[in-house]
Amino acid sequence: MAGVLAASMVAVVGYCLARSVVPALRTDQHRGDVDAWHVVMAAAMAAMLLAPFTQGVSLLALAVFTVGLGVSLVQVARRVARAAYVGLAVGCAAMTTMLLPVATATAAEPAATSATGHGAMSHAMHHGAHQAAAGSSGGHPAMALPSVLVAVLFAAVALLLVARLVQSAHRTGSLAGRVDALCEAAMAAAMGYMLLLMG
Repeated sequence: MAGVLAASMVAVVGYCLARSVVPALRTDQHRGDVDAWHVVMAAAMAAMLLAPFTQGVSLLALAVFTVGLGVSLVQVARRVARAAYVGLAVGCAAMTTMLLPVATATAAEPAATSATGHGAMSHAMHHGAHQAAAGSSGGHPAMALPSVLVAVLFAAVALLLVARLVQSAHRTGSLAGRVDALCEAAMAAAMGYMLLLMG
């Protein structure tokens, strides 16, 4: 499953990059900065699905998506292409939540696993999320995330997934708009899967 989702994220990256140079693929709701954020987010998810992030990479990615969350919330408040930025805000919030346990875990913990795919990410995220409760043997403990926060984010991602699938199925919309919605649905599916691994 992780491999399939990672491949779909690579496809999303390719489509978003193509859209930046092919005007016919663009929609009114999807501005250039949203495409850039989607490229970064989909690439990060593809990497997370295939191998665990080290603490350093997790900290860097956490900083990037915290900025993304702030930018998207400002744009939502300004009512600029609101639907696109609400989706981006949900995505950035999910990414920061997934990265926080690994970023705050002992540096040796995420790197200790040599598995790839589902096992690697599941181990790194699950272990980081529960390390604080169990106590850490050396180094600082990971920041524990309330399970209600993960559940709320999972519900938001699931809602986004359903909304984008419905939008992509509407024959009345433009082809570009429907493919755009399908890309966001794929990203929401990958996020939902990774949030489930945190449980």
